[in-house]
Amino acid sequence: MSSALMRLLQSKQLLIFDFDGTIADTSPLHAQAFTQALSGKGIAVHYPDIAGLKTADAVRFCAERSGVPLREDEVQSLVQAKQSLVRSLMAQHLQALPGADDFLQQVARTHRLAMVTSGSRGTVALGLGKLGYTDFFNPLICADDVAQAKPSPEGFLKALAVAGVSADRALVFEDSPAGLTAAHQAGLATIQIEADTWAALLKDLR
Repeated sequence: MSSALMRLLQSKQLLIFDFDGTIADTSPLHAQAFTQALSGKGIAVHYPDIAGLKTADAVRFCAERSGVPLREDEVQSLVQAKQSLVRSLMAQHLQALPGADDFLQQVARTHRLAMVTSGSRGTVALGLGKLGYTDFFNPLICADDVAQAKPSPEGFLKALAVAGVSADRALVFEDSPAGLTAAHQAGLATIQIEADTWAALLKDLR
């Protein structure tokens, strides 16, 4: 293991992971589901702008940018449509990002693993089950568990409280700007996940 990564991991008790775009390759599936759900309302979707946001917040953002006013009941209807679509896509096509599974299997031997995600519990539970991670993450903080999703730090602060771990003893793995902002606001160190990050981290673990 590289000395830098070794020192970092040895100083931490809790490793906190995002789900979408960090462990699971869900971004294309979410983008497709948002586009299908919102296109009928004339709402354009540029997924990188809403990655990491709670579904309802993402719907409102896209609608406002497209100049389409929505009542709250319309927002919730679109949320349900999008969630139904993405769950169907995930059941068929979901895969872990390359290297993510090997990394998780290794650090699970030495650290407690948690998850903080802006996904709904139903969608995330389906995805974790599909990938074989149903019991990997404790605590598992989803959009349903917080009043304010990322970029608010509420989810990360709740994970720390539930785990009984101080911020300086935790490390976050995140891909989205919203998630990284939330983690930094909670006082947490982060590793930003990009396309080749897991492969590089795995090389450092060996």
